[in-house]
Amino acid sequence: MSSKVNFRGRVLLVIIAFTIIASAILIYISIKSLQLDNEHLSMVEHAKNIDLEISRSRIFLDDYFLFNDTLKKVAVNNSFIYANGYVSSLDSFVIKKFKGSQESDLRNSLESVNNLLEKLHIKIAAALQNNEKTIDKVILSNYHEFQIAYQRLDRSIHEYIIRENIRFKRGIFIFVFLIFCLLVLCIVLIRKLINSYNAIEKQQAIKSLEVEYKERKRIAADLHDGLGSVLSSIALFIKLIEKDCTNVKENKSLIQVKELSGIALDNLESAINNLNPSNLKRYGLVRSLEIICDTINDTGKVNCTITSPGSKIKLNTNMELSIYRICNELINNTLKHSGASKLSIDIQKIKETVILLYRDNGKGFDPDLIFTNDEEKMGLHNIVNRTESLGGKYEINSGAGNGVEITLRFNI
Repeated sequence: MSSKVNFRGRVLLVIIAFTIIASAILIYISIKSLQLDNEHLSMVEHAKNIDLEISRSRIFLDDYFLFNDTLKKVAVNNSFIYANGYVSSLDSFVIKKFKGSQESDLRNSLESVNNLLEKLHIKIAAALQNNEKTIDKVILSNYHEFQIAYQRLDRSIHEYIIRENIRFKRGIFIFVFLIFCLLVLCIVLIRKLINSYNAIEKQQAIKSLEVEYKERKRIAADLHDGLGSVLSSIALFIKLIEKDCTNVKENKSLIQVKELSGIALDNLESAINNLNPSNLKRYGLVRSLEIICDTINDTGKVNCTITSPGSKIKLNTNMELSIYRICNELINNTLKHSGASKLSIDIQKIKETVILLYRDNGKGFDPDLIFTNDEEKMGLHNIVNRTESLGGKYEINSGAGNGVEITLRFNI
């Protein structure tokens, strides 16, 4: 139970860690995307506002010269003040954002716009102060130069935005790749945890089988050395008394006691063999099952066959004993419940896998019932548990009137 809790806790920890890291990366990407969008939007707006204010200054200047409206002087001056403010903001952002030679085209373009803006402002301020009647050609030339510089700045800003978006997309690809790598790592860790858990479960099952085997062996030895010796001594003394007994009635009673002691010895021998199969040690798995089949065939009620193509199957003691007990349980279920006239067991070893195919032509059953508390299905339930404890796989095909076909696979 504690191993299951630890396993679930570790898997949950891996999932939580992956979720937290992946969520943090996604949140960072979202924040960074919003930040870049705001920066790019701000740069474009500042650049557009610079061009807009200079265009307004030109309109206000034309109105001043056409209508001699002194209020337009203030409007022209304000336009340059606003334009300078946008240039300063954009320049501060560029200085803060870039260091060294990064984005030198953008910085040079911005510096050129700033210089031409100051130059144009000085020329227009001088013309207004001197009460000029028309726009000077030099001012018109400066306006034209500013438009060229602004177009270069606008192009530099858009190229910078494109480059930044490409860099950001690359960053997103890297983050997505990191998330994918993290996901693969989590899957590997979970798989290792599952394998480790299965190995521990299998080890515990093997130890449990070893303990069960030793305990059965001890009980069988105790019965053989204790009760077996007593029953054998009783049979011996009965023979001695039988020789000295002349009374016919007493002799009949002794014969009955002798028969009962013989039955008790046979039952004891059968119980000892069930606890610690001597045939299995002596003859191996296949031959031991053939001996059981021969006993069943002697009854004449059920025809039992064992097939095992190829060489003899050699397994470790625990697996051999477990498969032997599984076969015993299957045979007992057939004899007790199925009403079958035929049963067959096919055992073969293919590379590192032992495959056991059991069939009978009995009345069959619903395979789902093995997971219920029906006492008649407890034998099958035990077979499933024993198979899973060995790390094996099972497949049950049956139905009412269709007999039984059970396939078991064990990795050696």
